[in-house]
Amino acid sequence: MPKQNETKIVPFTKEQMFDLVSNIDSYSEFLPWCNDSKVIKREIKDNEEVVIADLEIGYDQFVYTYRSEVCLSSDKSTIKVRNLDGPFKYLKNNWKFIELSENSCEIYFDIDFELNITLFDILMKKFFDLAFQKMVEAFITRAEEIY
Repeated sequence: MPKQNETKIVPFTKEQMFDLVSNIDSYSEFLPWCNDSKVIKREIKDNEEVVIADLEIGYDQFVYTYRSEVCLSSDKSTIKVRNLDGPFKYLKNNWKFIELSENSCEIYFDIDFELNITLFDILMKKFFDLAFQKMVEAFITRAEEIY
């Protein structure tokens, strides 16, 4: 069960980083191993936007689509994700965005998951640290490109 968390201070506002991470439809443009991403449904529940989205992830012959529920806080401070369907036994990840100044914020990201597919799970555990670092860096690089 890979678990990882990371905290970064970036020269972008919490709103900019929240908007970047919540723009699920653009993930395939910059996230490693994300072949496609699309929002299926959006609704407002209990003062947050709840998004149902599909992500196609994979490399070479290992390609899978999973559906997740993404809860976006109205104050742009948190994003909570959990899987609904796909190759995961479970997947949970959280983003927190803390304003530090007019043009900087702290990003906290954590993820915990286990795959249903044994071979893919073994491979993913082996390369998880590298994949995790590439994913976090991809969001920061994307922020540098668009802001």
